[in-house]
Amino acid sequence: MRVEVERVRRDGIEFEPLAKRRDHVLVGIDPGTTTAVAVTDLDGTVLDVLSTRTADTAEVIEWIIERGRPVVVAADVEPMPETVEKIRRSFDAAGWIPSSDLPVDEKLHRTREHDYDNDHERDAMAAALHAFDDHEDQFDRIAEKVPPSIDRGEVTARVVAGEDSVETALAALSEDEEPEEEETEHTPRELTAEEKRIKHLESQVERLEDHVEDLNDTIESKEGRIGQLKGELEAARSEERKEVRERREVSRLERENKRLERELDEKDGRIEELEGKLERLKQLWKLDHSNFADVSEKKAGLTPVKPVEKFTKDAIATAHESFGLASDDVVFLRDASGAGRSTAERLAKVDPKVVLIGEGGLSDAADRVLFENEIPVGSADDVTIQEVDELAVARESEVETVIEDWETRAEERRKEQKAEQLDRLISEHRADRKYDSGSSEASGRSP
Repeated sequence: MRVEVERVRRDGIEFEPLAKRRDHVLVGIDPGTTTAVAVTDLDGTVLDVLSTRTADTAEVIEWIIERGRPVVVAADVEPMPETVEKIRRSFDAAGWIPSSDLPVDEKLHRTREHDYDNDHERDAMAAALHAFDDHEDQFDRIAEKVPPSIDRGEVTARVVAGEDSVETALAALSEDEEPEEEETEHTPRELTAEEKRIKHLESQVERLEDHVEDLNDTIESKEGRIGQLKGELEAARSEERKEVRERREVSRLERENKRLERELDEKDGRIEELEGKLERLKQLWKLDHSNFADVSEKKAGLTPVKPVEKFTKDAIATAHESFGLASDDVVFLRDASGAGRSTAERLAKVDPKVVLIGEGGLSDAADRVLFENEIPVGSADDVTIQEVDELAVARESEVETVIEDWETRAEERRKEQKAEQLDRLISEHRADRKYDSGSSEASGRSP
């Protein structure tokens, strides 16, 4: 077999329609292993349904072209599947998807009056019918404005897919259908549907380019506004950070102020306590109180006395905290009973001038410690003690008498101790000599 190909020169490109029927339609598509397509007219009437497992996208597009020109391509899920989006772009049609995937019960209800062979055809038909329901009011408004002489489907396609207004679409179609002038020598060739479509797309491109320029201007304006707002935001943030730092500093200073106030209160309390102690000491040393009969006659004959409630370590510490215990003080033990050696040693560290005993008696251990430290001890009954608040005074002559009596007793006590020590030494010496003589006799009798 021999094939010959020859070039044929023509006046221009000629287009032949692929199908006789070119009405404007709505298309619903359910992609997948089984692809289903449903076609309805602009009145919502189902024209045809297809489901196939073998046809590819090109064959589906060809099948749709044979049944009309799509105005809307719809899907029953959100977002639109890639296959459906590809078919939509091939027709430059408007897209429709539900706000969320269509439930099965809604699909069954919407397709209850139509026949279909499987669930895929039902889903495609439901998508097309829901798209019609969503555009029905718009289609009705377009139909009311379109005169009988103009194709309603073409106007609908321009408005829905091309986003023109009804008036703009009608004006464009009216210009395309203006009568030719009779006196022209050359009769223009009637544009085919594809050429009209190309012209329409070119016009649409021009409008979109203008729209893009407007959008670019808007973007520049918005970017300028965004930059301004960013500057204001940064300034506000800087001011906020400054306020935060100031609040932190204020909080720190308030805490420091409260701490200093607490320290001041503590110091004020300590000062008040010391002032009270000082006042009591002044009263003690001033010795100017109306309760003393002989103060005015001879103030020098009185000596301060520092009372201690009990002969315990706590009582001694309390007295020392209140008015201080120092060397050469006259200490008055109101209750001297119960003191042990350690308590007596604590009092001996003060090194008082004399210790006056009130109620009770000293224990042998306490008496021994005070005697060993040569601290005089006497009875408070032998001294006239007159108290002023927490402090007291006594006649110095009586205190000296108590000290002299104790020294006399102490001297006798020392003599007795020395005598006892001498007797003990003599007894020990006699015992040693007796032991030595006995040892010598025993050694002389030995052979």
